[in-house]
Formats: sequence, structure tokens, C-alpha cells
Amino acid sequence: MKKALMLICLVAGMVGCKQDKATEGETNETAKTEVGVTLPKSEKVDQLLSEMLVPMEISEAGAKEVTDKYGIDFNGTCYACDVAEIIIDGEMINLMNACDVQTQISYKITKIEEKDKTITVHTPLNEFIFERVDEYPMYQLTVKGQAIDKEHFRTAGFYTLKSKLETFTVHDCGEFEG
Repeated sequence: MKKALMLICLVAGMVGCKQDKATEGETNETAKTEVGVTLPKSEKVDQLLSEMLVPMEISEAGAKEVTDKYGIDFNGTCYACDVAEIIIDGEMINLMNACDVQTQISYKITKIEEKDKTITVHTPLNEFIFERVDEYPMYQLTVKGQAIDKEHFRTAGFYTLKSKLETFTVHDCGEFEG
């Protein structure tokens, strides 16, 4: 009789725990939905959020092709090591030092807006405004709000997707003695 009573209590306890876990999971899912950022459904926003953005600069102003006109930000990436690479994952915007990706700062995204060629990522302290320069995924970046540490996370004037870097005329620091 004792064994049967123990077995019933054990089964009742297990059923109760499973119901609590199911309820807890549902509560967390609802909280994520309420707290999460609503993203505009667009191919351009999806592309901006798809991968790392690398810093670029105008390397040949007179060029007609985007891949000839822009190149990697040599000063910030190769010499000063002060420029930021950017990853936007929908919940956070992360700025990482181009020379040391372990050195990074993150901002919680409160809202993302798209209007014409401009995608604005809002955080509690800043607005990161990405204006598409061309049909090619090249963005001019403007940051409004609180100043960002320029010693490690200076934002470049332009950014492109890391996967597109190989299509540009010059896409790395090369080998130099300095």
C-alpha cells in the first residue's frame, strides 16, 4: 500500500512539473513577442540584417562602377585599427573593432524603420541611419545621438555586406611593412 501511495504521489508530481514547464514556456514566448522588435518585412531590411557590414570609403571618386568607386577603409582597418564592423541581428546592433572582434559594444534595438532608400535603426541612445547609395548593397551611415567611442568604434562613412567585399577592386590591406 505504501508503494502504491508513493507511486501515485510521484506520478502526480511529475504531471504537475510538466504542466508548470509548459505554462512557463508559453509565458516566455509571449514575453519575447511583446518585448521583441517589429521588423519591416522587406528584402532591403532582410539584406541589411543578413550578415556583417564592413567599413568602406571612396577610393576612386570618378569611377562609375560601385565596385571601383569604393574600397575597404584602409586607414581604419589597416593602420589605425579604430573603425567598426557592424552586425544587426534584429534585437541588437553590435559594433566590433575591425582588428579585434572581441572588442565590441552592443545597443538594444527599439525600432527599425524603412523609408525609400533609408533604413533607420533606433536604440535608446542612438539612431543608425543607413542610406542605400546604389542598387548594390552599399550604405552611407549617419549616426545621431550619443557619441560613440571613436578610439575603437569609429563608424565609417560607408558600409557593404562582407560577402560582397570580394567584388570590389581592392578588398584587403595587402602586405605592407608598417
